[in-house]
Amino acid sequence: MRNLSNMVQSIKASHMLNVSIRIHFKRPTGQIEDGQQDFDLASFGGFLPSIGDMILDPGVLASLDRRQRQNRRMWTVVGRVFNPRDNADYIALIVEERQPNEREDCFVPYG
Repeated sequence: MRNLSNMVQSIKASHMLNVSIRIHFKRPTGQIEDGQQDFDLASFGGFLPSIGDMILDPGVLASLDRRQRQNRRMWTVVGRVFNPRDNADYIALIVEERQPNEREDCFVPYG
């Protein structure tokens, strides 16, 4: 019985690894917009970001230097939406976007 329980847990864990995490932006007006950016759990170290977590946006426009703070964006997770009946493998992260401040320079890769 113990082996069956372990096998079920393993199947559940491997299924969770296949979730798609979609970024949605909460604008100052309160409007939520689809950011059209998908990530997997591996993108976040195997963890689903929680409310309050910050994410350094990996994207930078092609002509800009990604090592410059003013060219980067920081996302703060303000909500998560799950839809287990219609789309079980999809989780929406609602984030507020801002430029990293000077105290956060250590998170922006340099050199």
